[in-house]
Amino acid sequence: MKKSILLWLSILAFTSSFAQKIQVKKDKIIFDKAEVATVKEAFRNHLDIGTLAGEKRFSVEYKGLSANEMQMYNWLEVTSADGKQKTEIPYEVLITAFNSDRIIVHLLAVKYNLITDKGINEEALKTFFDTPRESLSDKYGKIIAAAKFEEDERKRKLQQVKSTWNPQIKADNSITMNVNGKLSIVGSISARPYAIGSGVNKYVSVIDLDGIEVASLSNVANEFYKYKVETFDGKNYDFFIKSQYNNTNTTFLYEFVCDLVSRGYVLGHQAKVEQQKLYQAKIDLAKDRSVNVYQKPGYLIDEDGKKYTGIISINFQMLDVNQTGQVLPEETADKFGKTVAIVYRNEKNQERTKTFKANSGAYFCIQENGTETFYYGMAVKGDSMKKFQNMSNLSFDNSYFYRLIHKEEKILLLQDPVETDRYVFKIKEENKGQMIDRRSNDDLIPVVADYLKACKSVAEDIRKKEFDLKIEDNLKTIAQEYQSCK
Repeated sequence: MKKSILLWLSILAFTSSFAQKIQVKKDKIIFDKAEVATVKEAFRNHLDIGTLAGEKRFSVEYKGLSANEMQMYNWLEVTSADGKQKTEIPYEVLITAFNSDRIIVHLLAVKYNLITDKGINEEALKTFFDTPRESLSDKYGKIIAAAKFEEDERKRKLQQVKSTWNPQIKADNSITMNVNGKLSIVGSISARPYAIGSGVNKYVSVIDLDGIEVASLSNVANEFYKYKVETFDGKNYDFFIKSQYNNTNTTFLYEFVCDLVSRGYVLGHQAKVEQQKLYQAKIDLAKDRSVNVYQKPGYLIDEDGKKYTGIISINFQMLDVNQTGQVLPEETADKFGKTVAIVYRNEKNQERTKTFKANSGAYFCIQENGTETFYYGMAVKGDSMKKFQNMSNLSFDNSYFYRLIHKEEKILLLQDPVETDRYVFKIKEENKGQMIDRRSNDDLIPVVADYLKACKSVAEDIRKKEFDLKIEDNLKTIAQEYQSCK
């Protein structure tokens, strides 16, 4: 940081000293009190720069375009003496001076080294013309053309608003408009007195019928005709007006309201409706990103083996509407992934809905895009933190549905749909599954080996640490070897 400040100060001092060395007097460029070149204003905004012998070496023409009083672009067009080479550079004011000729000469000397204490720098001049540069006239021309089109369109919309909607500010600060041929109050406006010399202030608020601040207007520091407008939907913009703000300046307030309406802010209940749409869009996005199952075709087998075919739904996680990353409760009991609902038709073809708990012994299958995904409900050994969390909130059911990722006749390997680093082994002989949770391998090895002790070879290999229990492929291998165990 100190180095940056020192560098900036050095550049400032260098530029300042250079400014004192370079002067323009009576068609002469003076460098450190010595005449080094000539400069002549051939015509308005056009300078010819040459040697002391009077030989023209290049010319500089000041160019400018503006869309309005607020949006102006300036640059310099530099042409070789024979007129065969041209280039354009930004017009930069590097010194404080009333003489524009001196500003231009100083820029060409300091930034481009075209003029030195020895006169015209021919080598630098050649490099200057040989250097490719963007066409500023084209660049700014396109910007100005687009700005003028935008301004014309803005004026057209503004006039349409005034003639069609006819916004008015009443004595009680209510805002009325012509809505469907009827005069209607659509909101209100609040304007605060202008505070002299008090920095940036929010002066105007436009409130709709639901009490929502649709837009606010603040001044911009060191700007007389430019104001910052902040809107309820975050589409903030700059508002330009020649009229000076005052809370009693009805013309200013009227033009601001009309401009606001022309941008699509029609007050009434619009903001509330838009906020509801936005919130619904966030919900829809959160649903798409979640692992929850929403009305998917499939079937369910209950503990008695009865099959239900229909539409299945289950919430495995909270909806992360605000994208915080939290999808499971941390303080309250975790009740997600415990209950599945199926809408089916009974023997009389009547639509019915049933729910099944994870501790009921039921399992279900989602059929989508030609694939089947199974989920089995069960309680598990391990997962002590989750059990403690539930127990602390007076919830003693620790059964959840887990997604099947590998199936053998004797053993299932399942995975938590949300916390995918947690796996479960389930063997026929046990009512509960064995959770491979976030404990270390050293802590998991004895409990997993004990759970699978019916197959001595697998249990022994686990105890010998031949398997890293954090790797899914290893867990599949264990399931396969357990299945083939005699």
